[in-house]
Amino acid sequence: MGELINFEKRRAKKELKDSAGNKGIVYEIYLAVVKYVNEHLQEEYEKPIENLNTKTHLRLVYQGDHERFQSTLNELLEYWEIPQDYITNIPDGEEFEVFQTVGDLCTFIDKCVRKQQM
Repeated sequence: MGELINFEKRRAKKELKDSAGNKGIVYEIYLAVVKYVNEHLQEEYEKPIENLNTKTHLRLVYQGDHERFQSTLNELLEYWEIPQDYITNIPDGEEFEVFQTVGDLCTFIDKCVRKQQM
């Protein structure tokens, strides 16, 4: 049987790559992180996507909801085809200590993507 194709993932990847243009992989990573963080924002969060930047604190955005953050992280890992075992050193419940800001999450994804390219 053939490989199952996730059209939603492919469409999102194409849109982000087009948006990033020739600005490179780092910008594409930033756009992907902001996209997936925004998708998991609590409805009560007062700041829209336009206010998300690399210094935005994730604990504040997720209002301490580790499960909601974990969903975002899992989607980013899937988007970038990063194996789950890359995050085994993050203790449960301490995600916001490891990933304090959007920039920390971007840096982590960047390191994982580069590690895969080696």
